[in-house]
Amino acid sequence: MKNTSHILLVDDEPLILSSMRDLLEVDYVVHTAESGQKALEILTKYPIKVLISDERMPTMRGHQLLKRAKQVSPHTIRILLTGYADLESVMNSVNAGEIFRYLNKPCRNDALLNVVRLGVQIYDRLSSLKSTVTTAVSKNDVKPDLTLPKYDALFVGFTPDEIARLQLRLSKHFTIRTAINVVEALKLINETPPAVIVSELKLDDYEGLDFLQAVVSENPQLIIIVLTDAVDVSLITQAVNELNVFRYLPKSATQEEIERALMDAAARSAIYRVQPNANLKFTASQIEPPKKNPPPTAELLHRLKSVQDQLKKK
Repeated sequence: MKNTSHILLVDDEPLILSSMRDLLEVDYVVHTAESGQKALEILTKYPIKVLISDERMPTMRGHQLLKRAKQVSPHTIRILLTGYADLESVMNSVNAGEIFRYLNKPCRNDALLNVVRLGVQIYDRLSSLKSTVTTAVSKNDVKPDLTLPKYDALFVGFTPDEIARLQLRLSKHFTIRTAINVVEALKLINETPPAVIVSELKLDDYEGLDFLQAVVSENPQLIIIVLTDAVDVSLITQAVNELNVFRYLPKSATQEEIERALMDAAARSAIYRVQPNANLKFTASQIEPPKKNPPPTAELLHRLKSVQDQLKKK
């Protein structure tokens, strides 16, 4: 029996739209649009569960559509599809549109089917949340309660000078803890899990994404912000697809931009404490079969569990 879930495909190339529609309409109610404006009109008329948009379109780029779609239909799972390594667009889609997945074009049929199926399942789970929590998440209006103790932010891999500059602006609302290396970070995370982890990707002992993958696999409710000079499309897409990273910022970001990202992350952490299933990464982990970790992550997980065991003995 055909699934009544509505999905929306957006691309200014009719042949590509037709090909994707033919693949997906066997299982879903498929809407198509050749422009961002038309897509927004469809979003207001139908309960779209998954939105897949091409990036390079005239008038309104894909990342611009995803940002507006987040406001129009907050629960819709947003996916960016492009055949171009456009760094600025990818950065914008992560930080403004908060995409769930980034797919390269042309996309394999099995990959497209799998991500749509997962997106629909996540949408259904989010829709089943209590209305009060759902409303808070959809309006994105949950703010950190500043009457409570400061939010704990763990910074990993930054120099003392960098931390000193950040503390000048962040210390009002955040307790800043720092870790120079992975081992120190794992110890601090297990002693007191932070609300937010802000990590460099250039870590001396391990790859930053491997470290974050290991940590998130054990603590799926942690909010991850990447702050790094290592800015390229492959790293960003990996951070999105494997970690659902909350923000990916270059170190050239202003102090105001970093503070805003931390405040938004603290607000999101407050939501997750009330309703863990609002976390797309956490919800996806309950649906998707576990993936085998690559050797670096497996070693990090072993270290993480060793730290946990040592703390339990104290």
